[in-house]
Amino acid sequence: MKRNKIKVYNLNDSSQYQDEIEYWNNISSEEKLSLIQKLREQYIYLYNKKKLYNESRKGLRRVYRIIKLSQS
Repeated sequence: MKRNKIKVYNLNDSSQYQDEIEYWNNISSEEKLSLIQKLREQYIYLYNKKKLYNESRKGLRRVYRIIKLSQS
């Protein structure tokens, strides 16, 4: 089982989180997007935002469809 570490930083001391900066600078764009999506999903689940998320996706699909039709 993979375990996650929780780190607590003093944001006024950049030397404490330098390893995090290096980590994000060294991973690929695909990995960054994947991790950000996981964070979004955790936020939606933890803060019970599923209904709001679904409503915003409907609006996004509608905007995408309009843009796609206007480009045709």
